[in-house]
Amino acid sequence: MKDRINLSNIGRRIIELMGSIGSPIYMDRLASMLDLSVSQVASIIEDLRSKGLIECIKEDYLSIRVTSEGESYRRLGLPERRSIRKLLELGSIPITRLLEEVGLTDAEARIASIWLIKRGWAKIEDIGGIKVLKPIVECEPELTADEKLLESIGLEYSIPINAPRDLIEALAVLEKRKLVEKDVRHRVIVRLTDYGLKVARGEVQVLEEVTRVTSSLLVSGGWRNVVFKPYDVTLPVYQLYPGRRHFLRQVLDYMRRIWVEMGFKEMEGPIVETAFWDFDALYVPQDHPARDMQDTFYLKNPRYGSLPDRSLVEKVRAAHEYGGSTGSRGWRYMWSDEEARRCLLRTHTTCLSARTIATLKKCDLPAKFFSIGRVFRNETLSWKSLCEFYQTDGIVVDEKATFAHLLGYLKRYFTMLGFRDIRFRPAYFPYTEPSVEIEVYHPVYKQWLELGGAGVFRPEVVETLLGMDIPVLAWGPGLNRIVMMNYGIKDIRELHANDLRQLRELPDWIGV
Repeated sequence: MKDRINLSNIGRRIIELMGSIGSPIYMDRLASMLDLSVSQVASIIEDLRSKGLIECIKEDYLSIRVTSEGESYRRLGLPERRSIRKLLELGSIPITRLLEEVGLTDAEARIASIWLIKRGWAKIEDIGGIKVLKPIVECEPELTADEKLLESIGLEYSIPINAPRDLIEALAVLEKRKLVEKDVRHRVIVRLTDYGLKVARGEVQVLEEVTRVTSSLLVSGGWRNVVFKPYDVTLPVYQLYPGRRHFLRQVLDYMRRIWVEMGFKEMEGPIVETAFWDFDALYVPQDHPARDMQDTFYLKNPRYGSLPDRSLVEKVRAAHEYGGSTGSRGWRYMWSDEEARRCLLRTHTTCLSARTIATLKKCDLPAKFFSIGRVFRNETLSWKSLCEFYQTDGIVVDEKATFAHLLGYLKRYFTMLGFRDIRFRPAYFPYTEPSVEIEVYHPVYKQWLELGGAGVFRPEVVETLLGMDIPVLAWGPGLNRIVMMNYGIKDIRELHANDLRQLRELPDWIGV
C-alpha cells in the first residue's frame, strides 16, 4: 500500500510544479509562476519543509542597479570607447577639440582623457604648446570586462556573492566610476527532497488538507473526504508590519488624554505669531536676549502683523513702561508698536495662554486650558537640540487657585507619564512669580533631569490681559526628553528621521 500524506491544494500544486520543471528553484520565481506573493509561498514552503518534502537553502547575492549616468553610457558607449574610435579615424585630436569631435560634455572629456591613458589606448603629447591626444593602439581594442558587464546587466542584474574574480573586479571598476550601485541581498533556493520527488511522481497517496470548513464542503459532503489541518502555533511566520501611528504622535495623544481627563480644554492658535502675543503680552521686555535673531526666527514676508484691540495694546504698553495699574514699576523704557508687530515663528506655546486669557470674561471662570504644539527656536542642530520641537502648556484661572495646586497638577501629570520621583526647585521666568523648575529622577540614567518650568503669572500679565488680578497657574514643559528616555533614543534628531526600521520596531508608548 502506498504511503499517504496530507497536502493543501496549493502545497500539492507546488510539489507538482517543482517536479515538472525540476529543482532547485528560487522562491521568488516560484511565487511568480504560481501568481502568488513571496510571503504566501514562504508560508506554504515552511509547511512542506516541516513535512520533509522540501529543503531550503539561503543564498547571498549582489543586486546591481545601473545609475542614470551608467544607463547613458550603456546605450552610447563609455567616453573613452567613443574617443578611441575618433582618434583612430583622425590620428590625433587636440584635447580642447575632444568635446566637439566626439560629442562629449566637459566632464566626459576629462573622464575620456584619464581612461584613455589608464587603459593604455592613447597618450598626451605637447605639440606647439597644444596638448594633443594620440592613439597608441593600431586598431580598436576589444571590449573590456567592465564594458561587457555594463552592456549585459541592463537596468538591473544580480550575481552570486562568490562570482569569479574577473567579474567582481569589473563590477568594482563600474562602481568606482559611479555607473552602477550594488547591495548585498538574500534569497531562498528550494528543492525537492527524495520524499518530495516520490510525491511529485505519484508514488505517495496525497489526501487533500483544508484549513477551514466552507459551505461548499458541508453541502457537497466533501468534508468526509478531506483532512483538516491542525494549527501549530510554534511554526515561524514572516514578520508583518501593520499600519500604526508615529511613536511621537502616540506620545502627543497620550499627553492630550491626561489633560482632558483632568478637565482641561485644549487651546489652539497660529504657528506664525506676532511678537506682541509671543513676548509683549507675557511681559517680556523688548530688549530681552530671547528676542534676538540668534534665538528667534523672524519672518521676512510678512515682516509685520496687526495688533489686537487698541485698548489692550495700550494696557500692555503701560505695563512695560511704568507698570500700568498693577503697582509695578514696569521695565522703564519706551515701548515700540513696530517691535510688537514683528512676525515670527512662535518660540513657545505660552502665547496661546496669553491669547486665551485675553478672551476670558468673569462668567467663564474658573477655567482650565492646555495646549500641545510645535515651537521654534533659532538653535544650532546637534544631538541634544533642534530648531523645532513640541511643547505642552497649561493654565488654571481660578480665584481659589494656589501654588500648592500648581505643584499638584504637575505631579499628577508626570506621575501619569510614568515618573515616580518628582521634585521642584525655585527658578526665574520674566512672566511668573513664584516660579519653579520641574525635575524627575530617571532610574536608568540614575540622575535628576530638568523637564520644564512653571509658576504663577505675574499681575503685569494677568491684570493687563484679563482686567482683574486673580491667580493664574501656568506651566510649559517640553516633551522631547520624555520621548527620548522612553524609547532609548540618544540623538534628538532621530525623533524626526522617519527611519522605517525604527518606525516598525519601536514598541507602542507605555510611559517611561
